[in-house]
Amino acid sequence: MTVTGEKIELFKGLYEKSRAAMTAEYDNMQKWLSQYKGSKEIDCDYGPAQKASYVRNITYELIESQISSYIPTPYVSPQSWNEKNERNAKSIETMLKNKRDQLPFEMQNDIDERYSPIYGGSVWLVEWDDSITTHTTVGDIRITCIPPNRFVGQPNIYNVQDMEYCFVTFETTKEEIVRRYDVDEEDLVSTVSDVGDDDDTATIYVCYYKDEDGNVCEYAWSGDAELLDIEDYYARKKYVCKTCGKRKELCTCEENGQKPVYELLNDEYEHLDRDIVTSHGEIIPQRSQVIKDGVPQEKVYSEARKDAAGNVVVNDIGGVILPLLDEIREPITEDTKLPYFKPTLLPVVIRKNTSAESNLFGQSDCEFIRPQQQAINKIESRIMEKLLGGGVFPILPDDATVRLDNSIWKVSLTASPENYNRFGKLDLTADISRDVAMADRIYDQAKRILGISDSFQGQYDGSAQSGVAKQLQIQQSAGRLTSKRQLKNAAYADMDSIIFQFMLAYADEPRDATFIDAAGRMQNSIFNRYDFIERDPYDGTYFYNSEYLFSADASADVEKDRAFLWEENLKHLQMGAYGDPMNPKTLLIYWLNMERAHYPGARDNVLRIQEEIRQLQEMEMMQKRVAETQAENSNLRKDASERESYEQFLRDLMSKGGRNQ
Repeated sequence: MTVTGEKIELFKGLYEKSRAAMTAEYDNMQKWLSQYKGSKEIDCDYGPAQKASYVRNITYELIESQISSYIPTPYVSPQSWNEKNERNAKSIETMLKNKRDQLPFEMQNDIDERYSPIYGGSVWLVEWDDSITTHTTVGDIRITCIPPNRFVGQPNIYNVQDMEYCFVTFETTKEEIVRRYDVDEEDLVSTVSDVGDDDDTATIYVCYYKDEDGNVCEYAWSGDAELLDIEDYYARKKYVCKTCGKRKELCTCEENGQKPVYELLNDEYEHLDRDIVTSHGEIIPQRSQVIKDGVPQEKVYSEARKDAAGNVVVNDIGGVILPLLDEIREPITEDTKLPYFKPTLLPVVIRKNTSAESNLFGQSDCEFIRPQQQAINKIESRIMEKLLGGGVFPILPDDATVRLDNSIWKVSLTASPENYNRFGKLDLTADISRDVAMADRIYDQAKRILGISDSFQGQYDGSAQSGVAKQLQIQQSAGRLTSKRQLKNAAYADMDSIIFQFMLAYADEPRDATFIDAAGRMQNSIFNRYDFIERDPYDGTYFYNSEYLFSADASADVEKDRAFLWEENLKHLQMGAYGDPMNPKTLLIYWLNMERAHYPGARDNVLRIQEEIRQLQEMEMMQKRVAETQAENSNLRKDASERESYEQFLRDLMSKGGRNQ
């Protein structure tokens, strides 16, 4: 994308053009949201819009029944396998799992689970935030789930990573804009909010675009105020003094009486001031040997050989004494410079509900059941009108007194008791049985459209006559929704890929992560960006190996099948699949699996069995030491007995020799 002229006018024009191209889609999104919230509007092909008098919100019910707290578990594999890449893949995987716990994914997932079926998709923004600091680290990942109507993509491009530009909008206060972007408050006079008339809030427009070289850039504005203009957004930045050419940290112009003028430039290489030791024990030296055309460069020269005393060793050749020379090969080295990794992906991920042709987002569930929702609203309104308009009405004599108490007839008699036969009733009760049957029929149609059964909702369903049949019925119903789950997994895999690139680019300090090993022990893992440094054997340049494959571990989805997993684990224990059921180590394996399946109290049993195993191991060690001590004492007694027998033999021999003499 070529950027020319006044930037703010250019990006404003692109935004208005792109927003206008998606007007129909945004209007539909508002319609779907109103439907989800129980709108009474009735679609009309002609004439003014009508309203239902009563709403049975099946849209809300069916969407809420699909909400899942399942968060995909990351799975990483190297594109080219070797032991180093396999270890790195596991460190990435552990780091991503820790991010799932560190970031508020539970809250974001709850929002995402509703955005996706309502709007047809959701938008995730993945950013690196330098303001997130700890005692030992600077910067971390920030992830936000935003509604699709806050995202504007390039028209007619349906994959975010294929776009030349896209826009994200935010609502914030004007004070926050002044504080965060360091602009004057007077510059915000023209800023307004897109969602309200509050003078204290404003809308920020952020554009991510690619320049002529394909580098991702960022431009932000609000009203007529320019807030950010960062070219090559992902590149490391450094301030360099134009006067002396040194970095801002090393500039001495002020000390020399000169005025420094700084400009922001890209920082492409990291020059090492020490040897770097990776997590695998490898060393990236401060100075590296020069390599050209695959050949390590060496400096070759001759040097006189010396003996141990330091004297030159000579050789007499035909009366000519010459020193012996040794050929010395010394590597030619240069300062090691590591390139900074630069991400290549736009920081936006879209999760689709279900795929749609030529559509940036997916298909909304609201769209497909809207005819059923509208029909049920009409029928339920008709039922309510019948019930409120019909009823049993009294036939009264002229001399009866009638009063209404909360719309209920109250009759006071003024006639004599013998006139009771003058009273009667008129039954105008409406028959709503057919209306109710039709409403239920339409409701069943809506459920079948979305692939939702009574069993899936946890309601009574008598079609399954056994526990196994009920279980299969639930699994079959969940299978109808598998495509939505796969698209969710794909979106999380895309986010993991962006997170990994950001960690390679900006996580200068090693990041600690924890995991539980197969024995149930808590272990430490370290994500170190230097672990991914490799060297080209042909020209000697260093580069980051970022060729890893990201996906979601489907086996980790136990949200709907926990009870089934509990039963299967128990069967495996009873059948001896884990080993002898009476062995504590076998029980530990069983309870570790139950803990992974989120069985209540499983962790307590794991700790108890681990302590029992520890005590048994200590007892075995003690018994072993006792046995070794007993064996050693037995050997000592045996040696002493043999020595005593030998000494007695010598004494007997000497006594015999003395008598013979």
